[in-house]
Amino acid sequence: MQEVQFLLNDEQMKQLGNSVYTLLLNNVNQVRQDTAIDKRYLTNKETCQYLHIANNTLDKWVEQGLPKITIQGVVRFDRQAIDEWLHCYTR
Repeated sequence: MQEVQFLLNDEQMKQLGNSVYTLLLNNVNQVRQDTAIDKRYLTNKETCQYLHIANNTLDKWVEQGLPKITIQGVVRFDRQAIDEWLHCYTR
C-alpha cells in the first residue's frame, strides 16, 4: 500500500483538529441521547434500548418484579432500580 502525505500549515492543522473534535463530540452526544445514558427515569422504549430487549420481554420482566413507577398513568423505569434488580435477580 502506498503512503500519502498531506502538508498542512499550522492554521489548517488547527482547523482540522477542531473539525475532528467537533465531529467526535457531536457523535458522542448523539449516542448519549439515543441511549438515554444521562437520564435516570426511562420510558418503555428507552428501557428496552438500555436493556437491549424487546417490549414483550420488558412486560415479562415487569411481571417478574422489575420495578416501575407509574404517576398519573405515565410509566417510567428508574435506571438505578433496574440495575439493582438485575444484580439481585442474576445472583
